[in-house]
Amino acid sequence: MRAVLGRRDVRPVFLGMAASLLGDASLLLIPSILAKKLTGSDGAAGLALFFFTAPMCLAPLFGMVIDRVDRRRFLIGSCVVSAVALLPLALVSGQETFWLVYPVSMAMGCSYTAIFGALSGLLKTMLPCELLAQANNALQTARHGARLLGPLLGMAIYTGAGLWAAVAFDMLTFAVAAAAFALLPTTAPAPRPPFGRWRDEVTAGLRHIRAEPEIRSAARAFVLMFLAAGLTESLIFAVIESLGRSPEFTAVTSTAMGLGAIAGGFVVARAVDTLGELRMVGVGIVLYGLAIGMWLVSAEAAMVASMALAGASLTLSSVAVRTLLQRRSPDEVVGRVSTAFDALGGGAQLLSVAAGAAMVTLVDHRLLLVTVSTAVMLAGFHAVRASGGRQPVLE
Repeated sequence: MRAVLGRRDVRPVFLGMAASLLGDASLLLIPSILAKKLTGSDGAAGLALFFFTAPMCLAPLFGMVIDRVDRRRFLIGSCVVSAVALLPLALVSGQETFWLVYPVSMAMGCSYTAIFGALSGLLKTMLPCELLAQANNALQTARHGARLLGPLLGMAIYTGAGLWAAVAFDMLTFAVAAAAFALLPTTAPAPRPPFGRWRDEVTAGLRHIRAEPEIRSAARAFVLMFLAAGLTESLIFAVIESLGRSPEFTAVTSTAMGLGAIAGGFVVARAVDTLGELRMVGVGIVLYGLAIGMWLVSAEAAMVASMALAGASLTLSSVAVRTLLQRRSPDEVVGRVSTAFDALGGGAQLLSVAAGAAMVTLVDHRLLLVTVSTAVMLAGFHAVRASGGRQPVLE
């Protein structure tokens, strides 16, 4: 990543993303923990993740805007709006107000979807094609480094100073991110395509995904993975409870996931350039399915190890798929392609999270874990088979 982070124009992007992600990671678990503690329901906790995922279904609308406005200004505005949207969470104080965690979770999902879509387009225009894998790796390392520190920091602030302090910290990180994005050099705006019919504009990213065989195969693998893996958002609380631990133990598992993700970052850029983007997507998904299967071992050490493996595997698949989308999408549609891809995965995850919130109360969590692990690994094998051993083509 040295070649990427050595560029003056990339450093503000990295700083802004790292700041906002640290704040998000510190607060991300708190809505689910509040819902669990105030209602005692695993389903209510999983529902917070449902609302976080829901905005991904609207991602193509974000993409249409991203491809038509100055992405630097879009990022600054998104950070400011995201900070303000966190305020209602500070009002949660009991069962009468716990429902506020859901609209705030939805606002956090909108922020995540919009900012990552804009960054994909921004990096595509800023960097030569051969540096995209390294740039995506740098951002994923920031993301999972935040996952390493954020949950423990958030729990420390939440338990030591209260909910207001945790919300204020996340708002501060968004302010730092907006200031960092403001440092990006001002460039002439890219030529914007003329407006077509509204439906054609929104679906341009989906049409490109369908037309590109490798992107289409990656999308199919991610949809299959998310259709199964969304159940884990509720299952994790059942697994942790079976270990005799409180919901706050999710901070430990999330930290382990961050450690694994950082470890995956040491090899992912070279692996993507060696094996090819699509094959790397498949390998990462298979490893993620294996990590979920490890939850069946009733031991804290196994749970922590599985989360570390999950973090490494998600780094492999995420960096690979972002690089694939950027390398095989024209500048004028890359924002819509990225957000459309997120919408496909997000829609599948949305259905799965909703199903998991209901099923975790009706079906033994061990049976669900076997089903989810098997389905995720099959999705990964599909991507590996579709790759056919092809090497990446730098376009």
